[in-house]
Amino acid sequence: MSLLDVRGLSITARLAHDDLTLLDGVDLAIGRGEIVGVVGESGSGKTTLARSVVGLLERNVRVAAGAIELAGDVVVAPGVDRTDRIRGTAAGMVFQDASRSLNPLMKVRTHLGEVLHRHVRGITKAEVERRSVEVLEQMRITDTARVLDSYPHQLSGGLRQRVAIGLAVVTRPALVIADECTTALDVTTQTKVVGLFRTLVDELGIGLLFVTHDLMLASDLCDRIAVMSGGRVVEQGSTEHVLDHPEQEYTKRLLAAIPSWS
Repeated sequence: MSLLDVRGLSITARLAHDDLTLLDGVDLAIGRGEIVGVVGESGSGKTTLARSVVGLLERNVRVAAGAIELAGDVVVAPGVDRTDRIRGTAAGMVFQDASRSLNPLMKVRTHLGEVLHRHVRGITKAEVERRSVEVLEQMRITDTARVLDSYPHQLSGGLRQRVAIGLAVVTRPALVIADECTTALDVTTQTKVVGLFRTLVDELGIGLLFVTHDLMLASDLCDRIAVMSGGRVVEQGSTEHVLDHPEQEYTKRLLAAIPSWS
């Protein structure tokens, strides 16, 4: 059984005079210990798919058909939204820009403590401190005391993003969703973050949904790739097969747009 199973998911947005289809019959599965990349141009539906898993869609957006299951339980379907039961616990999310997703008025210690107190019933102050240090060490942060007592603006972009990843995994979720979370980073830091994700998946056995427009990053990190266009998954398979032997014309055009691809 897959950890995450998206079946025939169609999502529409209600506009003034009509409905706009955002996702159209999307199928996607992720197993434990697996990294699946979702790639495609801006507006292809990548972020809508990612946010639908954790119930972070706009109010005028609804699920028209299909379902999302996590560990065998239906969490999203037409008229069904149980994402509040999994958000922050069974599923964590890393957003695109840590400088915007982190509260500038809160120290890292407060960020982590707030997440743990909200989602781990009965957790003690000592346990919060222990797990906060532990998760920063998992993020390969050595000066944990300084980082815990820092505000986001006092950290580098790479450190901020590692803190954001830490917030997503501190409750020990089974699934992590990373939505374009390397876009604002330089190439060297991107490489470190990608390596960190691979290590976390291998060590913790989590499933990772990695949303990106960068096919080169996806090729380095992902076990499988799903290519999206116009709200549909037009091609998916192993990373090697999709990138080395693309079957769909859209995928071929994406690859042709990379000057260094050979």
